[in-house]
Amino acid sequence: MQKRKIVLASKSPRRKKLLEQVGLEFEIIESNFDEDSVNLADPIELAKFLALKKAEAVAASFNDAIIIGADSVVIFNGQTLGKPKDAAQAKRILRELSGKENRGITGYAIIDTKNKIVVNNYSEAVVKFRDLSDEEIDEYIATGEPLDMAGAYGLMDRGAVLMESVNGNFYSIVGLPINEVYFELRKMGAI
Repeated sequence: MQKRKIVLASKSPRRKKLLEQVGLEFEIIESNFDEDSVNLADPIELAKFLALKKAEAVAASFNDAIIIGADSVVIFNGQTLGKPKDAAQAKRILRELSGKENRGITGYAIIDTKNKIVVNNYSEAVVKFRDLSDEEIDEYIATGEPLDMAGAYGLMDRGAVLMESVNGNFYSIVGLPINEVYFELRKMGAI
C-alpha cells in the first residue's frame, strides 16, 4: 500500500507508463522550469541539474509529497542530442546513429518535501543501432515519434526495431530508471 502522495513533474507518456507499470498511484504536474536557460557542458551534470530543477519547480507547491523529476539526453560523438527541431533534423540524427553506438543518460531527482530529503542521481546505457536504410528512417519519422524524443528515437515504442543491443540500464534509455527510482521511494518510506 502506498503511504505518500507522489507527483511526477513530467508530461512524458513513457515516464507515466513506467510508474504505472510498477503499481504506483501518482498525479502529473508538468514543471514550468525553462530548460533552455541552462547550458552545462557535462551531459551527466546537465541531466541531473535539469531533473532537479524540474522537481524543485513542482515541489514548491507541496509541503507533504514526493516529487519525481527526470531529464534525458543522448550523447553521440561527444555531442549532446536533444529532441530534433523538425523531421529533417530527425533524419540527419538517425542517419548518423545508424550502425553506431550512442549513450542514453537520464538524470532523476526525488524530493520529499515533508522530510526535506533530496535524491539527485543518473543512470545510463549504451545503445547500438542496426544499419538503417533510408526507407526505414523515413517510415519511422512519418510516425512522428522521433520529434518528441532525445536523440530522435524511443526504444519503448516503435523505435524498438532500430536497435541491435543495449548495454546498461535499459530504463535510462526509455526516460526513467524505474528500478532505481522505485528503490529510492522505498528507502524514503513512500511506498
